[in-house]
Amino acid sequence: MFDIKKEKWEESYKRNENFIYFPKEESVKFLNRFIKKKISLMEYVDLLESKQKLKALDFGCGIGRMTVLLHEFDIEGYGIDISQTAINEAKKFARHFNFDLKNNFQAYNGENIPFEDNYFDFTISEAVLDSLPFELAKKLIKEIERVTKRYFFLSLISSESAASFSTLKESGKFNGEIEVDEAHEQGTIQSFFDKEKIAEFIKDTQFKIKWCELHTTQECNDTYAHSRYYIVLEK
Repeated sequence: MFDIKKEKWEESYKRNENFIYFPKEESVKFLNRFIKKKISLMEYVDLLESKQKLKALDFGCGIGRMTVLLHEFDIEGYGIDISQTAINEAKKFARHFNFDLKNNFQAYNGENIPFEDNYFDFTISEAVLDSLPFELAKKLIKEIERVTKRYFFLSLISSESAASFSTLKESGKFNGEIEVDEAHEQGTIQSFFDKEKIAEFIKDTQFKIKWCELHTTQECNDTYAHSRYYIVLEK
């Protein structure tokens, strides 16, 4: 049994942290490059073929912005999260966009994804699996593999971002994990990744890296940079 820090995430969402109200640019690009290319206001070219309407999982959906984005692409999106507070907010958020998605969001136990094998054509997960103990993340990527037919798009914080955390200020690169001391997401886990750790992360799955970029933002007036890997895995 893993410590999923459910209480800490409930506290974080009750403080309105990680209320993401706008689509992440990288997620939009993934959908447009690999799933459906928008060619006019109302037209798409299907890049991922399916005999039925595409289904996708927003893993660790938070308040559901990425799930709503899926529906804006006319994809049947489902969102799961360990925080009931986040799920309640996601249902309200979807209504703001005139989507009735109350049956598309659910809280889950943090270890077992409540869907059948190959239920989804693809899965997205933005800044989630790096907010878990690494051993739990390795279990969950196997679950994601189980429910996903083709693509898995995810982002992971890079070891180069370690210096932005107070407990690692002087450490430089760091590919382990810490309990967050900062007020934002306090008490949760942050796990840092490099290329070797990513390889270890996916080695027991059928997933192979199809596309990967490291995005680094340098603060002009500070000495540290924030870096994230954006990765498309394919079965």
